[in-house]
Amino acid sequence: MNETYRRIAQEMIMAGVKAADPIEAIKNCVKVTNDSLVINDLTFNRAEIDRILLFGVGKAATPMCSAFEGIIRPDGGLALTKIGDEIDLIPLESIPVYRAYHPEPRQENLEYSQKIMDLVNGIKPDERVLIVFMISGGGSALFCAPPAGISIEDMHRLNELLMHCGATISDINTIRKHVTLIKGGKFGKLAVEKGAEVVSLILSDVIGDDLSVIASGPTYKDDSTFGDAIALLKQYKIWSDTPEAVRNHLEHGLENPELEPPRTVPDGVHNFLVGNNRGALIAAQQVAKREGFQTLLLSSHNRGEAKEVAKCIMGIAKEIQDSHNPLAPPAALLLGGEMIVTFDWKDRDGFGPNREFVLSAALEIAGRENIVVAGVDTDGVDGEGKAGAIADGSSVARSVLNAKEYLDTHNAQEFFDALGDSIEYSSRTNVNDIDVILIGPKS
Repeated sequence: MNETYRRIAQEMIMAGVKAADPIEAIKNCVKVTNDSLVINDLTFNRAEIDRILLFGVGKAATPMCSAFEGIIRPDGGLALTKIGDEIDLIPLESIPVYRAYHPEPRQENLEYSQKIMDLVNGIKPDERVLIVFMISGGGSALFCAPPAGISIEDMHRLNELLMHCGATISDINTIRKHVTLIKGGKFGKLAVEKGAEVVSLILSDVIGDDLSVIASGPTYKDDSTFGDAIALLKQYKIWSDTPEAVRNHLEHGLENPELEPPRTVPDGVHNFLVGNNRGALIAAQQVAKREGFQTLLLSSHNRGEAKEVAKCIMGIAKEIQDSHNPLAPPAALLLGGEMIVTFDWKDRDGFGPNREFVLSAALEIAGRENIVVAGVDTDGVDGEGKAGAIADGSSVARSVLNAKEYLDTHNAQEFFDALGDSIEYSSRTNVNDIDVILIGPKS
Protein backbone atom coordinates (compact mmCIF):
# COMPACT_ATOMS: atom_id res chain seq x y z
CA MET A 1 0.00 0.00 0.00
CA ASN A 2 2.87 2.38 0.75
CA GLU A 3 4.06 2.25 -2.87
CA THR A 4 0.60 3.11 -4.16
CA TYR A 5 0.30 5.95 -1.67
CA ARG A 6 3.74 7.25 -2.60
CA ARG A 7 2.75 7.34 -6.26
CA ILE A 8 -0.48 9.19 -5.49
CA ALA A 9 1.31 11.68 -3.21
CA GLN A 10 3.75 12.60 -5.95
CA GLU A 11 0.93 12.89 -8.50
CA MET A 12 -0.84 15.27 -6.11
CA ILE A 13 2.23 17.44 -5.80
CA MET A 14 2.83 17.66 -9.52
CA ALA A 15 -0.84 18.47 -10.13
CA GLY A 16 -0.46 21.37 -7.72
CA VAL A 17 2.67 22.61 -9.45
CA LYS A 18 0.98 22.38 -12.84
CA ALA A 19 -2.09 24.25 -11.61
CA ALA A 20 0.10 27.21 -10.71
CA ASP A 21 1.73 27.27 -14.16
CA PRO A 22 2.29 30.96 -14.96
CA ILE A 23 1.87 30.55 -18.72
CA GLU A 24 -1.72 29.39 -18.31
CA ALA A 25 -2.34 32.09 -15.71
CA ILE A 26 -1.34 34.85 -18.14
CA LYS A 27 -3.25 33.30 -21.06
CA ASN A 28 -6.36 33.26 -18.90
CA CYS A 29 -6.29 36.99 -18.18
CA VAL A 30 -4.76 38.63 -21.27
CA LYS A 31 -6.64 38.80 -24.59
CA VAL A 32 -6.50 40.78 -27.82
CA THR A 33 -9.90 41.60 -29.28
CA ASN A 34 -10.04 43.55 -32.54
CA ASP A 35 -7.95 46.65 -31.79
CA SER A 36 -8.06 46.31 -28.02
CA LEU A 37 -5.82 44.73 -25.42
CA VAL A 38 -7.89 43.27 -22.58
CA ILE A 39 -6.21 42.49 -19.25
CA ASN A 40 -8.73 41.12 -16.76
CA ASP A 41 -11.40 43.85 -16.55
CA LEU A 42 -9.27 46.57 -18.18
CA THR A 43 -9.51 47.41 -21.89
CA PHE A 44 -6.83 49.41 -23.71
CA ASN A 45 -7.29 50.77 -27.23
CA ARG A 46 -4.07 49.76 -29.00
CA ALA A 47 -4.20 52.88 -31.19
CA GLU A 48 -4.02 55.06 -28.07
CA ILE A 49 -0.83 53.43 -26.79
CA ASP A 50 2.51 54.53 -28.22
CA ARG A 51 4.53 51.79 -26.51
CA ILE A 52 4.02 48.71 -24.36
CA LEU A 53 6.90 47.99 -22.00
CA LEU A 54 6.98 44.47 -20.60
CA PHE A 55 8.90 43.78 -17.39
CA GLY A 56 9.17 40.50 -15.51
CA VAL A 57 10.76 40.08 -12.09
CA GLY A 58 10.94 36.80 -10.16
CA LYS A 59 11.39 33.07 -10.56
CA ALA A 60 8.47 32.86 -13.01
CA ALA A 61 9.47 35.96 -15.00
CA THR A 62 10.30 34.26 -18.30
CA PRO A 63 7.24 32.01 -18.62
CA MET A 64 4.94 34.90 -17.66
CA CYS A 65 6.58 37.21 -20.20
CA SER A 66 6.62 34.46 -22.84
CA ALA A 67 2.89 33.97 -22.48
CA PHE A 68 2.31 37.71 -22.85
CA GLU A 69 4.50 38.16 -25.94
CA GLY A 70 2.69 35.20 -27.51
CA ILE A 71 -0.51 37.24 -27.28
CA ILE A 72 0.81 40.70 -28.14
CA ARG A 73 4.37 41.76 -28.84
CA PRO A 74 5.70 44.48 -26.53
CA ASP A 75 7.86 47.36 -27.74
CA GLY A 76 10.57 46.87 -25.14
CA GLY A 77 11.35 45.85 -21.59
CA LEU A 78 13.28 43.05 -19.91
CA ALA A 79 12.88 39.99 -17.70
CA LEU A 80 14.93 39.46 -14.55
CA THR A 81 14.97 35.96 -13.09
CA LYS A 82 17.03 33.78 -10.79
CA ILE A 83 20.31 32.06 -11.56
CA GLY A 84 19.88 28.32 -11.03
CA ASP A 85 19.24 25.08 -12.88
CA GLU A 86 15.89 24.54 -11.17
CA ILE A 87 14.42 27.60 -12.89
CA ASP A 88 12.83 26.62 -16.19
CA LEU A 89 14.20 29.46 -18.31
CA ILE A 90 12.13 30.18 -21.42
CA PRO A 91 13.76 32.19 -24.23
CA LEU A 92 12.02 35.44 -25.08
CA GLU A 93 11.86 36.94 -28.57
CA SER A 94 10.89 40.53 -27.79
CA ILE A 95 12.89 41.49 -24.68
CA PRO A 96 16.23 40.49 -23.14
CA VAL A 97 16.50 38.09 -20.20
CA TYR A 98 18.92 38.65 -17.33
CA ARG A 99 19.70 36.27 -14.48
CA ALA A 100 20.68 37.48 -11.03
CA TYR A 101 21.11 36.16 -7.51
CA HIS A 102 18.57 35.07 -4.90
CA PRO A 103 18.09 35.31 -1.93
CA GLU A 104 21.13 37.54 -1.25
CA PRO A 105 21.47 40.17 -4.01
CA ARG A 106 24.77 40.95 -5.71
CA GLN A 107 26.08 43.50 -8.18
CA GLU A 108 24.24 41.87 -11.09
CA ASN A 109 20.91 42.43 -9.31
CA LEU A 110 21.67 46.12 -8.99
CA GLU A 111 22.84 46.50 -12.60
CA TYR A 112 19.85 44.72 -14.14
CA SER A 113 17.36 46.49 -11.89
CA GLN A 114 18.86 49.79 -12.99
CA LYS A 115 18.17 48.81 -16.61
CA ILE A 116 14.47 48.64 -15.73
CA MET A 117 14.67 52.01 -14.01
CA ASP A 118 16.45 53.49 -17.04
CA LEU A 119 13.70 52.32 -19.37
CA VAL A 120 11.06 53.94 -17.16
CA ASN A 121 13.06 57.14 -16.76
CA GLY A 122 13.44 57.21 -20.55
CA ILE A 123 9.70 57.68 -21.12
CA LYS A 124 9.17 60.99 -22.93
CA PRO A 125 6.70 63.54 -21.53
CA ASP A 126 4.30 63.25 -24.48
CA GLU A 127 4.39 59.43 -24.76
CA ARG A 128 1.48 57.20 -23.92
CA VAL A 129 3.11 54.13 -22.39
CA LEU A 130 1.56 51.01 -20.88
CA ILE A 131 3.82 49.08 -18.52
CA VAL A 132 2.88 45.44 -18.00
CA PHE A 133 4.75 44.11 -14.96
CA MET A 134 4.95 40.36 -14.30
CA ILE A 135 5.72 39.76 -10.61
CA SER A 136 6.50 36.43 -8.95
CA GLY A 137 8.31 34.97 -5.97
CA GLY A 138 11.93 35.95 -5.57
CA GLY A 139 11.29 39.39 -7.00
CA SER A 140 12.18 41.19 -3.79
CA ALA A 141 15.81 40.04 -3.83
CA LEU A 142 16.18 40.18 -7.61
CA PHE A 143 14.73 43.68 -8.10
CA CYS A 144 17.19 45.65 -6.02
CA ALA A 145 17.88 49.40 -5.95
CA PRO A 146 19.30 50.60 -2.61
CA PRO A 147 19.36 54.32 -1.72
CA ALA A 148 22.50 56.38 -2.09
CA GLY A 149 25.15 55.48 0.47
CA ILE A 150 24.11 51.82 0.77
CA SER A 151 26.33 49.44 -1.21
CA ILE A 152 25.36 46.13 -2.73
CA GLU A 153 27.69 44.54 -0.16
CA ASP A 154 25.56 46.14 2.56
CA MET A 155 22.42 44.72 0.95
CA HIS A 156 24.00 41.28 0.63
CA ARG A 157 24.92 41.28 4.31
CA LEU A 158 21.47 42.52 5.36
CA ASN A 159 19.71 39.80 3.38
CA GLU A 160 22.08 37.17 4.72
CA LEU A 161 21.12 38.19 8.26
CA LEU A 162 17.41 38.16 7.38
CA MET A 163 17.60 34.68 5.83
CA HIS A 164 19.19 33.19 8.95
CA CYS A 165 17.27 34.82 11.80
CA GLY A 166 13.95 32.96 11.47
CA ALA A 167 11.97 35.99 10.28
CA THR A 168 8.78 35.54 8.26
CA ILE A 169 8.72 36.72 4.65
CA SER A 170 6.36 39.52 5.68
CA ASP A 171 8.84 40.79 8.27
CA ILE A 172 11.77 40.39 5.86
CA ASN A 173 10.01 42.41 3.20
CA THR A 174 8.94 45.11 5.67
CA ILE A 175 12.63 45.71 6.26
CA ARG A 176 13.53 45.50 2.56
CA LYS A 177 10.86 48.08 1.67
CA HIS A 178 12.68 50.67 3.76
CA VAL A 179 16.09 50.11 2.19
CA THR A 180 15.05 50.63 -1.43
CA LEU A 181 14.06 53.08 -4.14
CA ILE A 182 11.56 50.74 -5.82
CA LYS A 183 9.78 48.48 -3.33
CA GLY A 184 6.71 49.28 -1.26
CA GLY A 185 4.88 50.90 -4.19
CA LYS A 186 7.75 53.23 -5.11
CA PHE A 187 8.21 51.72 -8.57
CA GLY A 188 4.52 52.22 -9.39
CA LYS A 189 4.71 55.78 -8.11
CA LEU A 190 7.75 56.50 -10.29
CA ALA A 191 6.09 55.01 -13.38
CA VAL A 192 2.90 57.08 -13.14
CA GLU A 193 4.92 60.21 -12.42
CA LYS A 194 6.60 59.56 -15.78
CA GLY A 195 3.15 59.42 -17.37
CA ALA A 196 2.80 55.65 -17.78
CA GLU A 197 -0.09 53.39 -16.85
CA VAL A 198 0.90 50.21 -15.01
CA VAL A 199 -0.73 46.78 -14.91
CA SER A 200 0.90 44.23 -12.59
CA LEU A 201 0.04 40.53 -12.93
CA ILE A 202 1.12 38.78 -9.76
CA LEU A 203 1.87 35.16 -8.90
CA SER A 204 1.71 34.90 -5.12
CA ASP A 205 4.37 33.20 -3.01
CA VAL A 206 3.06 34.82 0.18
CA ILE A 207 0.70 33.45 2.81
CA GLY A 208 -2.62 35.26 2.51
CA ASP A 209 -1.64 36.82 -0.86
CA ASP A 210 -0.88 40.25 0.63
CA LEU A 211 0.10 42.28 -2.44
CA SER A 212 2.25 44.58 -0.31
CA VAL A 213 4.46 41.62 0.61
CA ILE A 214 4.78 39.75 -2.72
CA ALA A 215 8.18 40.84 -4.13
CA SER A 216 7.90 43.64 -1.53
CA GLY A 217 5.00 45.17 -3.46
CA PRO A 218 6.75 47.37 -6.05
CA THR A 219 3.44 48.58 -7.51
CA TYR A 220 1.19 48.35 -4.45
CA LYS A 221 0.73 50.52 -1.38
CA ASP A 222 2.37 50.01 1.99
CA ASP A 223 1.49 50.92 5.58
CA SER A 224 4.70 49.89 7.34
CA THR A 225 7.19 52.43 8.67
CA PHE A 226 10.89 52.95 9.23
CA GLY A 227 10.12 52.45 12.92
CA ASP A 228 8.64 49.03 12.12
CA ALA A 229 11.76 48.03 10.18
CA ILE A 230 14.06 49.05 13.04
CA ALA A 231 11.87 47.28 15.60
CA LEU A 232 11.96 44.04 13.58
CA LEU A 233 15.75 44.10 13.25
CA LYS A 234 15.94 44.48 17.03
CA GLN A 235 13.27 41.82 17.61
CA TYR A 236 15.28 39.27 15.65
CA LYS A 237 18.45 40.41 17.46
CA ILE A 238 20.34 41.43 14.32
CA TRP A 239 20.24 45.23 14.65
CA SER A 240 23.81 45.48 15.91
CA ASP A 241 25.03 43.21 13.09
CA THR A 242 23.21 45.21 10.41
CA PRO A 243 25.60 47.28 8.25
CA GLU A 244 26.11 50.79 9.57
CA ALA A 245 24.96 52.41 6.32
CA VAL A 246 21.64 50.58 6.55
CA ARG A 247 21.13 51.55 10.19
CA ASN A 248 21.92 55.18 9.38
CA HIS A 249 19.43 55.19 6.51
CA LEU A 250 16.66 53.69 8.65
CA GLU A 251 17.27 56.18 11.46
CA HIS A 252 17.27 59.02 8.89
CA GLY A 253 13.91 57.76 7.67
CA LEU A 254 12.43 58.13 11.15
CA GLU A 255 12.98 61.87 10.87
CA ASN A 256 11.82 62.21 7.26
CA PRO A 257 8.26 60.92 6.71
CA GLU A 258 8.42 61.80 3.00
CA LEU A 259 10.76 58.82 2.55
CA GLU A 260 8.04 56.38 3.63
CA PRO A 261 6.36 54.19 0.96
CA PRO A 262 3.13 55.52 -0.63
CA ARG A 263 0.08 54.82 1.53
CA THR A 264 -2.31 54.47 -1.41
CA VAL A 265 -2.06 52.83 -4.83
CA PRO A 266 -1.52 55.69 -7.30
CA ASP A 267 -4.15 56.34 -9.96
CA GLY A 268 -3.03 54.57 -13.10
CA VAL A 269 -1.59 51.52 -11.28
CA HIS A 270 -3.58 48.26 -11.39
CA ASN A 271 -2.67 45.04 -9.54
CA PHE A 272 -4.14 41.61 -10.30
CA LEU A 273 -3.46 38.30 -8.54
CA VAL A 274 -3.22 35.50 -11.16
CA GLY A 275 -2.10 32.45 -9.12
CA ASN A 276 -1.58 31.34 -5.53
CA ASN A 277 -0.97 28.48 -3.11
CA ARG A 278 -4.62 27.68 -2.46
CA GLY A 279 -5.24 27.09 -6.15
CA ALA A 280 -2.33 24.63 -6.22
CA LEU A 281 -3.65 22.79 -3.15
CA ILE A 282 -7.13 22.48 -4.64
CA ALA A 283 -5.64 20.87 -7.77
CA ALA A 284 -3.71 18.41 -5.59
CA GLN A 285 -6.87 17.70 -3.62
CA GLN A 286 -8.73 16.73 -6.79
CA VAL A 287 -6.18 13.97 -7.46
CA ALA A 288 -6.76 12.49 -4.01
CA LYS A 289 -10.54 12.62 -4.44
CA ARG A 290 -10.24 10.90 -7.80
CA GLU A 291 -8.28 8.10 -6.11
CA GLY A 292 -11.02 7.58 -3.53
CA PHE A 293 -9.61 9.48 -0.55
CA GLN A 294 -11.62 11.61 1.83
CA THR A 295 -9.78 14.93 1.87
CA LEU A 296 -9.19 17.80 4.23
CA LEU A 297 -7.42 20.94 3.03
CA LEU A 298 -6.10 22.08 6.37
CA SER A 299 -4.72 25.47 5.39
CA SER A 300 -2.88 27.50 2.81
CA HIS A 301 -1.75 29.79 5.64
CA ASN A 302 0.63 27.39 7.40
CA ARG A 303 3.71 28.93 8.94
CA GLY A 304 6.07 28.11 11.79
CA GLU A 305 9.11 25.98 12.47
CA ALA A 306 8.87 23.06 10.06
CA LYS A 307 9.86 20.25 12.40
CA GLU A 308 7.37 21.46 15.04
CA VAL A 309 4.53 21.81 12.52
CA ALA A 310 5.17 18.18 11.53
CA LYS A 311 4.55 16.95 15.07
CA CYS A 312 1.10 18.56 15.11
CA ILE A 313 0.09 17.37 11.64
CA MET A 314 1.30 13.82 12.28
CA GLY A 315 -0.75 13.84 15.47
CA ILE A 316 -3.82 14.48 13.31
CA ALA A 317 -2.76 11.74 10.88
CA LYS A 318 -2.38 9.18 13.68
CA GLU A 319 -5.74 10.21 15.14
CA ILE A 320 -7.37 9.60 11.75
CA GLN A 321 -5.78 6.17 11.50
CA ASP A 322 -6.59 5.16 15.08
CA SER A 323 -10.05 6.61 15.67
CA HIS A 324 -11.30 7.75 12.25
CA ASN A 325 -11.52 11.31 13.57
CA PRO A 326 -12.03 13.79 11.92
CA LEU A 327 -12.01 11.59 8.78
CA ALA A 328 -12.07 7.88 8.16
CA PRO A 329 -9.21 6.37 6.13
CA PRO A 330 -8.32 6.39 3.34
CA ALA A 331 -7.83 10.08 3.97
CA ALA A 332 -5.65 12.83 2.57
CA LEU A 333 -4.51 15.95 4.38
CA LEU A 334 -3.20 18.94 2.45
CA LEU A 335 -1.18 21.82 3.80
CA GLY A 336 0.35 24.91 2.22
CA GLY A 337 1.97 28.15 3.20
CA GLU A 338 5.58 28.88 4.05
CA MET A 339 7.36 27.17 6.91
CA ILE A 340 10.71 28.29 8.27
CA VAL A 341 13.90 26.72 9.59
CA THR A 342 15.92 28.46 12.28
CA PHE A 343 19.60 27.57 12.21
CA ASP A 344 23.14 28.80 12.64
CA TRP A 345 24.62 29.45 9.21
CA LYS A 346 27.81 27.54 10.03
CA ASP A 347 25.72 24.45 10.82
CA ARG A 348 23.66 24.57 7.64
CA ASP A 349 24.08 21.85 5.05
CA GLY A 350 21.16 21.15 2.75
CA PHE A 351 18.44 22.74 4.86
CA GLY A 352 14.89 23.18 3.60
CA PRO A 353 11.60 23.62 5.46
CA ASN A 354 9.66 20.96 3.56
CA ARG A 355 12.41 18.36 3.83
CA GLU A 356 12.66 19.06 7.57
CA PHE A 357 8.88 18.76 7.80
CA VAL A 358 9.02 15.37 6.07
CA LEU A 359 11.96 14.11 8.16
CA SER A 360 10.33 15.21 11.41
CA ALA A 361 7.10 13.54 10.23
CA ALA A 362 9.00 10.33 9.46
CA LEU A 363 10.20 10.23 13.07
CA GLU A 364 6.65 10.75 14.33
CA ILE A 365 5.17 7.90 12.25
CA ALA A 366 8.12 5.51 12.51
CA GLY A 367 6.89 1.91 12.60
CA ARG A 368 3.39 2.73 11.36
CA GLU A 369 2.13 1.31 8.11
CA ASN A 370 -0.04 3.01 5.52
CA ILE A 371 0.95 6.63 6.16
CA VAL A 372 2.90 8.55 3.52
CA VAL A 373 4.00 12.17 3.74
CA ALA A 374 5.52 14.30 0.99
CA GLY A 375 6.45 17.96 0.90
CA VAL A 376 7.98 20.32 -1.65
CA ASP A 377 8.53 23.94 -2.44
CA THR A 378 6.79 24.58 -5.74
CA ASP A 379 9.75 26.50 -7.18
CA GLY A 380 11.79 23.30 -7.27
CA VAL A 381 14.20 24.31 -4.51
CA ASP A 382 13.40 23.68 -0.85
CA GLY A 383 15.51 26.21 1.00
CA GLU A 384 18.76 25.06 -0.52
CA GLY A 385 18.76 21.92 -2.63
CA LYS A 386 16.11 19.77 -4.25
CA ALA A 387 12.39 20.41 -4.30
CA GLY A 388 11.53 18.27 -1.28
CA ALA A 389 11.16 14.68 -0.09
CA ILE A 390 8.79 11.77 0.55
CA ALA A 391 8.66 9.40 3.53
CA ASP A 392 6.60 6.69 5.18
CA GLY A 393 6.60 4.75 8.43
CA SER A 394 9.57 2.64 7.34
CA SER A 395 11.87 5.50 6.34
CA VAL A 396 13.68 5.77 9.68
CA ALA A 397 14.23 2.00 9.91
CA ARG A 398 15.37 1.71 6.28
CA SER A 399 18.09 4.30 6.66
CA VAL A 400 21.56 3.60 8.02
CA LEU A 401 21.68 7.27 9.06
CA ASN A 402 20.44 8.66 12.36
CA ALA A 403 17.25 10.51 11.43
CA LYS A 404 17.14 12.63 14.60
CA GLU A 405 20.75 13.70 14.19
CA TYR A 406 20.24 14.65 10.55
CA LEU A 407 17.13 16.62 11.47
CA ASP A 408 18.88 18.49 14.28
CA THR A 409 21.81 19.41 12.05
CA HIS A 410 19.55 20.60 9.20
CA ASN A 411 20.91 17.96 6.86
CA ALA A 412 17.67 16.42 5.66
CA GLN A 413 18.69 16.35 2.02
CA GLU A 414 21.56 13.95 2.63
CA PHE A 415 19.22 11.72 4.64
CA PHE A 416 16.66 11.51 1.84
CA ASP A 417 19.25 11.34 -0.94
CA ALA A 418 20.69 8.24 0.72
CA LEU A 419 17.26 6.61 0.62
CA GLY A 420 16.51 7.75 -2.91
CA ASP A 421 13.54 9.68 -1.51
CA SER A 422 14.39 13.23 -2.51
CA ILE A 423 11.93 14.84 -4.93
CA GLU A 424 13.49 16.74 -7.79
CA TYR A 425 12.02 18.66 -10.72
CA SER A 426 12.41 21.93 -12.61
CA SER A 427 9.62 24.43 -12.17
CA ARG A 428 8.06 27.41 -13.88
CA THR A 429 6.22 28.59 -10.81
CA ASN A 430 6.57 29.62 -7.18
CA VAL A 431 3.53 29.50 -4.91
CA ASN A 432 5.16 28.23 -1.71
CA ASP A 433 4.82 24.83 -0.07
CA ILE A 434 2.70 21.84 -0.97
CA ASP A 435 2.63 19.17 1.76
CA VAL A 436 0.40 16.10 1.49
CA ILE A 437 -0.27 13.26 3.91
CA LEU A 438 -2.05 10.07 2.86
CA ILE A 439 -3.48 7.85 5.60
CA GLY A 440 -4.70 4.33 5.11
CA PRO A 441 -6.34 1.92 7.57
CA LYS A 442 -4.37 0.73 10.56
CA SER A 443 -2.75 -2.66 10.06
